[in-house]
Amino acid sequence: MIPGWRTLPLMLCLLAMDLQASDRYICDCGADSLAGCVAGSDGNSGTSPSSALQSYESARLAFTELEAGDSIRFCRGGSWDVATTGDRWVNVACRIDAPCTVGAYTPAWANDGSPLPRIQRQTNDNGFALQDGGNAEHEEGYVFEDIRISSDLGSATTRNGFLLQNDIDDVVIQRVVIEGFRIGVYAAGSNTCSADPLCDGLNERIVLRESRVEGNHSFGWLGGSNGSQILDSTFTNNGSLAVYDHNIYISGASDGMRIVGNSLYQATLNAAGNCDAVSLVVHGEHSDLLIEGNDVFEEVGKSEPGCWGIAVDPGYSEPEAFTDITIRGNRLQNVGRIAIGVASCQRCVIENNLIVQENAGTGFDSIGIAAPDRNRAANDLPMDEVTVRNNSIYFGPATVGIGIRLYEEGDDHLLVSNAIHLAGTGNFACFDVDSVPSRYLAMDHNLCFTPQNPGADWAHNVASLAGWQIASGFDTHSGTGDPGFTDPMNADLQPASMLSLTVDAGDPIHSSATDTTGTTRDAMPDIGAWEWRPGVSVALFADGFEAP
Repeated sequence: MIPGWRTLPLMLCLLAMDLQASDRYICDCGADSLAGCVAGSDGNSGTSPSSALQSYESARLAFTELEAGDSIRFCRGGSWDVATTGDRWVNVACRIDAPCTVGAYTPAWANDGSPLPRIQRQTNDNGFALQDGGNAEHEEGYVFEDIRISSDLGSATTRNGFLLQNDIDDVVIQRVVIEGFRIGVYAAGSNTCSADPLCDGLNERIVLRESRVEGNHSFGWLGGSNGSQILDSTFTNNGSLAVYDHNIYISGASDGMRIVGNSLYQATLNAAGNCDAVSLVVHGEHSDLLIEGNDVFEEVGKSEPGCWGIAVDPGYSEPEAFTDITIRGNRLQNVGRIAIGVASCQRCVIENNLIVQENAGTGFDSIGIAAPDRNRAANDLPMDEVTVRNNSIYFGPATVGIGIRLYEEGDDHLLVSNAIHLAGTGNFACFDVDSVPSRYLAMDHNLCFTPQNPGADWAHNVASLAGWQIASGFDTHSGTGDPGFTDPMNADLQPASMLSLTVDAGDPIHSSATDTTGTTRDAMPDIGAWEWRPGVSVALFADGFEAP
């Protein structure tokens, strides 16, 4: 038998698909094009760079005729001033395993480092509407990459950079810049399905990654959809209406969404240039949601009280519920009143997060982690089984507030292995917890260090750790010593050495399985987000908390 004979038919099939794949080339030289730009013509075939088409409209119409695996390519260094009203990009031939691609190519007068193709919308229309009209029909398998789309209208009436609606699945949007629209990416709903047997009326598995979403009037991302992902992208200065607009707004309902590795900054700036809304908010009904490894930050003194970091909580009149939510390994600095908040949350885990708060208490008091962060309505899911563990929290010299709040309803809560350092003298409570011990499965192995304020409450309205231990029976292995953060003034909350009181002092049963770097914790886990490793320094924050 010839080795590898089983793979030969597959290789030949893939080769045939590659040979059959066809590109259409588009090039125009609008206002921001590179010097030396050579425009195509809509009278050309578009089948090679030397016979490129010219207009956005010609590209849009050519997209409807692509076979599975084909692509539309806009020229690097080119620019399109789009005044046509057509904005729908629809092709029912595209497939998950042979997607249709809209991307870039490098013409002879440019190079691979030349600016991305820039499509500038000059009408109140979408950049790309992945939306068939009327009753929904199933579409799948689109890739949009290496392009820049802009709107110069600068008003709330401008539409969306990308609109996804009417049962569109498996779309990848990568390495793009989206700026100046009302909404950067809008994962919208669906009309009633047509007779198409593949239609289920859901938009699913939408992926945005390695992209910049900035200066959009209302939201950087809006919507929820099953299996969708927002990865390794930057959201800056999205939103304009206090409280209601956000850099990222997950709405509606979803299962299995992932929001990982993003940077969020300048959420909903007011007239004074201050952040004035939650940067990453989740409302609706969502399950199996992971929010991990994101940087959410503002400059000191540039946050209003409503400028929260991450909030998964109810905000509608309809019933809302959040189940099996994980908020892990995020880094939040100098956001407003609440860094991380949840409500109506069951089986939710908040672990290995870094929180730094340096905003002055004269502006507002602060809470590092709050569960619940707001009152729920009677028709919302009651909070239950919330775990808050292995978080590292630093409050600066001018701050006041509460380190962690976990109280009011539900039971089987866990509050273990958290490290808190207050550097100031203002009013402060390490924890705000319930007086009903039965609510907690465990509350222990925590550290809270308040050297400049020895009168700070261990638990709100209970003056000391000793008093709390007597009153509740909890925190018998907890302490008030220095957690030994490396450089808290510069947001480095790693243990400085093996002598740190966090090392080997965590809850041996209930601590997180891994630390914020993904390192497996040993049988004697550490308190806080990091597991001490001799001779290893993990520099995670070299640029995460610096303004761009």
